[in-house]
Amino acid sequence: MGARSKRAYVHFAEIYDQVMADVPYRRWMDYIQSIWSVLGFSPATVLDLACGTGNMTMELALRGYEVIGVDSSEAMLQVARRKFRSQGLIAEFIQGDMRDFVIPKQVDAVISVFDSLNYLLEPDDLKRAFQRVYACLRDGGVFVFDVNTPERLAIIPELNHVMEGPGYFLVWGDSYDARRKIWRVKLTGFLKDGDVWRRFDEVHRERAFPLESLAEWLRGAGFEVLAIYDSLNFRPADRTTSRAYFVARKKAP
Repeated sequence: MGARSKRAYVHFAEIYDQVMADVPYRRWMDYIQSIWSVLGFSPATVLDLACGTGNMTMELALRGYEVIGVDSSEAMLQVARRKFRSQGLIAEFIQGDMRDFVIPKQVDAVISVFDSLNYLLEPDDLKRAFQRVYACLRDGGVFVFDVNTPERLAIIPELNHVMEGPGYFLVWGDSYDARRKIWRVKLTGFLKDGDVWRRFDEVHRERAFPLESLAEWLRGAGFEVLAIYDSLNFRPADRTTSRAYFVARKKAP
């Protein structure tokens, strides 16, 4: 039957793009470009932090940006590299943790989408990530990221979902720890390998902090917080917001 490691984004990487086929990456990229436009900001080099299989990285590359993708999962990065080779696109992909990654040069902009920062479960984790982003941005550079809000995680129903597709079968189980305010996803999947089905188990956890706390930690890292928007519009985020977008700028000396 195969591996039983519960580390996130190992075997799931093999079917991630099939399971997430409906995710609106292009719409997210359009929105981020509209944020840059409102700021009068025109980056040339962009870091996609927690890039996964490179879907947003590809959107950036197709629109002419010079891109770097960073992710902690080498399995996800392998998928990203294959996709870029198949499309004849160029990007530098680096394995690294959001809290201590290193890139070869400073960039104009950093993006991080699909609630990747919710995977950082402690305040110190986020503070360290913000410090690393600040260090890798040029003066005046802009950091745009999204997060699930506490209100969103608290209402996710505790259900099991069964998904299947070519060569895979997946059980996705949601649960929520109200005391710790952590959303937990348990994945039990089966991948077809010739005549054999390989089983894998992974556990994913997200935690949402108050938006005010995130803003405070950004300022503590040296950022100017320009806006906190409701998802895909320019309305300020509030208690009804399920996904918030932060826009922060590295202050020029």
